[in-house]
Amino acid sequence: MPRLTETRLRRAFADVLSLVMAGTAVAAAGCGGSAVAAGPGGGGGGPNPEYSSLCTNPGTSRGTLLTGLRASPAFDGAVTRHETAFPRSYPGQPGNVTPDPESVGDAWTGATTETTGSLCGTATDKAACLAKVQGYRVLPTSQQECAATYPAGAYDLTACNVTYILYTRGDAIGVARNVAETKALIGTFDTLDEALWLASTSEAASPNCSNQDTSEYRTTADGGFDLGLYKGGGCAPEEKVRVHVDPLGNLTVIAREAIPQQPCAIGRRPVGLALDLGSASDANAVGRHFAAMAMLETASVTAFRRLERQLKAHGAPPELVARIRTAVRDEIRHARATTALAKRHGITPAAPCIAAAEAEPSLLAVALENAREGCVRETYGALVAHYQRTHARDAEVRAVMAAIADEETEHAALSWDIAAWIEAQLDAPGRALLAAERRSAFTTLARELAAAIDPELQSLSGMPGPEEAIALLEGLAPVMLAAA
Repeated sequence: MPRLTETRLRRAFADVLSLVMAGTAVAAAGCGGSAVAAGPGGGGGGPNPEYSSLCTNPGTSRGTLLTGLRASPAFDGAVTRHETAFPRSYPGQPGNVTPDPESVGDAWTGATTETTGSLCGTATDKAACLAKVQGYRVLPTSQQECAATYPAGAYDLTACNVTYILYTRGDAIGVARNVAETKALIGTFDTLDEALWLASTSEAASPNCSNQDTSEYRTTADGGFDLGLYKGGGCAPEEKVRVHVDPLGNLTVIAREAIPQQPCAIGRRPVGLALDLGSASDANAVGRHFAAMAMLETASVTAFRRLERQLKAHGAPPELVARIRTAVRDEIRHARATTALAKRHGITPAAPCIAAAEAEPSLLAVALENAREGCVRETYGALVAHYQRTHARDAEVRAVMAAIADEETEHAALSWDIAAWIEAQLDAPGRALLAAERRSAFTTLARELAAAIDPELQSLSGMPGPEEAIALLEGLAPVMLAAA
C-alpha cells in the first residue's frame, strides 16, 4: 500500500501534469503553426546575407519535419507511424507468462502521430488505399527476425518496434525508415525545416531558444541555408555549431565553439561526483543523454549507500533505512536499463568518478544535502519521468521511464519522509536553513532547465522542452518550497 507521502506526491504530480498539458494545448492552439514557418523557404526566396533569429517566440524551436517537408516528387500525404509486435508479457495470463505466439498471434499494432497533406488524396480507390495504409506493416512477422532487426530493451514490454514515415502518391504507398530513405523522400532540401532536420540528424544540433539572439539562419546563393545552432545541453556538454546545408542535402560544418557544460537536472547526486561525458562529437545527443543518465543512476547507488550509513549513525528509524536499501536496488536496475538505451544509441557509459567521502556529516549537513538532492532534484526528476512515460516517441524509452517513474516517486517520498524525521529534531534556525536550501536548489534548477534541448532527443525520449520543463518545476513550487 502506498505511504501517505507517496500518495500526496502522486496527486501533486497528476495535478501538475494536467495543468502543463492544458497550458501546452492552449499555447499550441494560439500560436498559428511552426515558429519558423513564416521564414524564407529557400529556393525561390533568394539569398539573404543577414541572419535572422530561429526563435521568433520564447521557448519554441522549430516545426516538425512533416509540417515543413516539401517532398520531391510531391506526395499526397504522409504520417509518422509507430509499430510494435510480440509482447513479452500478457496481463491476466497465469503468472503473467507469455503464451505461445502461434496461439495468440503477434499482437501487432500500428499507430500514427504527426500527419501532413491528404493520404490517398489522388488514389483511384481512396477507401481501399486508406484501408491498406491502416494495415500497412514494416515489422517482420517472425518473432526471431523481428527481435533481431528491431531489438528492444530490458524494460520494454514488446520484443520489437519501429518508427518511420509513411506516405502515398496516387495508388502507391512508400515508407522512409531511416536517414537515407528520408533524404531520398525529401529530394531537394529547400525548406528551413528540412535543413534543421538534417542538422539535427547529422550533427545533433538544434536551436537554443533560451536566448533568442544566439540561434539563427540565413538563405545562401546556392539555394541552401547557413544555420547557427547548439549541440548538447542538459545532461551533455554543449557547443555552438555553424553549418551549411545545400539543396542536395549535404551538410558542412563551418565552425564550432565549446560552451561550458550545464549540470544535469535529474537524480540524487553524491558529494564529490564528477561526470566525464567525453567530447560532444563522440556520438549524437540521444546517446550522450542516456549515457549521462546511466552514469547518474550509477552515482545514485553510491549516494543512497552513503545516506544509509549516515542515517544509521544518527539513529534513524529502521523503516527509513530499509527503504534506502530498496532504493539502492532500484537504482541498480535503472542504471542497467539506461545503459542499454545508451548502447543502443552508440555510447557505452563510463563509470562515474566519485571522490571519497569525508568525515561523517552532522545531522544538519545530511538534511541540507537531502533537501537539495532529494526534496528538489529527485522530486523533479520523478515528475519528469512521469512526463516521459507518456510523451516519448520511442516505445523502449516509454517502458523504461514507466518503471523508473514509479520507483523514483517512491524515492522522492522517501526524501520527504527523511526530511520530516530530521526537521523534527532541529531548532528554528536549522529549519530556516533547510527552507533556504530548497529555495536555492529550486532557483538553480530553474536556470538549468532554460537550456535548449535537441529536437530528436526531445521527441524520442519525451524530455520536456525548456518551456514545459519550467512549467513542471513551477507547478511543484508549492510542494518544494512549503514551510516545514
